[in-house]
Amino acid sequence: MAVPDLNLLVALDVLLAEGSVARAAQRLRLSPSAMSRTLARLRETTGDPLLVRAGRGLVPTPRALELRERVS
Repeated sequence: MAVPDLNLLVALDVLLAEGSVARAAQRLRLSPSAMSRTLARLRETTGDPLLVRAGRGLVPTPRALELRERVS
């Protein structure tokens, strides 16, 4: 079994708090494209979109809300 990347949990927590890839990237001092790739890795790892577009922002899926409780 591969060792999980625990940095993904930090990124998930910030993404859920910010509701924006750009703001999460800024908060973690990453480029927006790096944060977008991190979100893609999170989606692949969990098998869930986690954050979906709603208007100009992103809203968490039910699975993301469940994970938020565990991550924070």
